[in-house]
Amino acid sequence: MLLSHPHFAGLSAFPLHRQMGLEYRSAADGRSHLAFEVGPDMLTPAPALHAGYLYAASDLASYVALLSLLTHDESAVTHDLHVSVMSSARAGDRVDIRAEVVRRGRTLAFMDVRASCGDRLLSTARVTKSMMGPNR
Repeated sequence: MLLSHPHFAGLSAFPLHRQMGLEYRSAADGRSHLAFEVGPDMLTPAPALHAGYLYAASDLASYVALLSLLTHDESAVTHDLHVSVMSSARAGDRVDIRAEVVRRGRTLAFMDVRASCGDRLLSTARVTKSMMGPNR
């Protein structure tokens, strides 16, 4: 297991994450790396990867990066999510999502996320999480 935080254990069992086939590649020191392969059920009629998968994966990658910095009695919820999509992926493509905590305050945390397919940038995201815990 990548993280010992109690909230991390349930992430791989979450139905959407299982359906996406998300792989938790690494998580430490305020950074995370997740990946998934684009399946035929993830495509729009175009056929291209539905952007909703990039949104969900960006939100999750930011959470995993932040979890690597939190104590066991802290957690966070999404306060704001802004995703810019530049390109799409096709069936069979592998999508890598990398997140980094830019700043962690007492009540808010800010993360940057990049999704790519090889050298091609698919999307960037800025995620703000509200911190939760015994003193909040």
